[in-house]
Amino acid sequence: MYAAVNGNQAMDLERDDLQGADDLAVKADERRMEMRRGKIIAVSLTVCAVGAGMTVNAYAASTTFEMRKKAVSLLGIITTSNYQANVTRGEFAELLVKASDYKEAANAAGTVSVFADVSSKSQYSAAIRTAVTNSWMSGYLGGNFKPDEGITMRDAIKAVLGVLGYTNKDFSGSLQESRLAKFKSLSLDSGIYRDLDEVLTREDCINLFYNLMKAKTKEGNQYGSKIFDLTYNSDGEINTSSILDNSLKGPKILDNDSRNLKSLVPFSLKDATMFLNGEVSDESEINDYATVIYYHEETKMIFAYSNGGENKGATEGRIKAIYYDSNDPFTPVKVVLNTDYQDNGGEGDEFQISGSELQYLFSVYGEFEVDDKVAIVWEKSGSDENATYTVVDVVGDY
Repeated sequence: MYAAVNGNQAMDLERDDLQGADDLAVKADERRMEMRRGKIIAVSLTVCAVGAGMTVNAYAASTTFEMRKKAVSLLGIITTSNYQANVTRGEFAELLVKASDYKEAANAAGTVSVFADVSSKSQYSAAIRTAVTNSWMSGYLGGNFKPDEGITMRDAIKAVLGVLGYTNKDFSGSLQESRLAKFKSLSLDSGIYRDLDEVLTREDCINLFYNLMKAKTKEGNQYGSKIFDLTYNSDGEINTSSILDNSLKGPKILDNDSRNLKSLVPFSLKDATMFLNGEVSDESEINDYATVIYYHEETKMIFAYSNGGENKGATEGRIKAIYYDSNDPFTPVKVVLNTDYQDNGGEGDEFQISGSELQYLFSVYGEFEVDDKVAIVWEKSGSDENATYTVVDVVGDY
């Protein structure tokens, strides 16, 4: 393994004695990453959950929510900082449209008043009309929609199942019980803890629409893949970086001497959301361990990768050898790096090369040759014993 290849990752979890009945924080040692050069260090993970009742599981849940929040925001469905605010029926109609095949018309101006209490000039009028026309939502007796009332869990369940292609004909017996069972079977309830008549908050809706992107449609297709061309990680979660592929800047190497993240991004780190190998991180940890970073200026997001990534990471070193296809001497298929802690007599770290663009970069006509210093961003496939590491990006270290 690379990170994997050059050592066995160790993680030492310790729990300190808690002092006093009021100290409800669970202390575990702060998670550390592998050293960026591939040496694995055993360090402690400390999760300080300060405040009543916050556990390690609660910390993990908040980490998951950070990724969900960014995914839904990047898709243009929900952008908010007030997560506890209730969501109105009018707002929810707009969210449905933004998450659907009709997303391009989400902000279109309304021209017709469908309900007595929804003006044609309302910012939600077009979305409400779309949601009602597709039977995702419905109005009330008397010709009203009640756009300013909160969206209940009951109505949200009906709506998202409708977006997935389900109609009343697909349910038997008690309509509400059948809908709820289907809703849960599709894991649409993950992270949402509301009774049927409770009003959803924006946090609830972030979880709901993230779950929608992972759910299967009535026809069996993954909804997010169908609507947004999303890709998914091996654990089934949305590959957030794939949303950003067209607007991400990078990779940029964190200079080994200065280790100055601030110098690589055009915005204040105080306002940034940072991830290291897919986990929520901070400036100090990234400066200590990351090899390369990507950033998204509009959302102030930083994605950093180190040699310690589980499924995706980055390794820096000098090119020891480039191997070519036996049937095509001009097409490179594998590159071997010697990292700084390896001497030239070592076997080095092997990375498969696929895709015409990357193959060109390592070819005799391309940018990189033996003895060049580079940072390779890689993805891992297969089990640890038979793992394969494939180049997904590369940058020269000049």
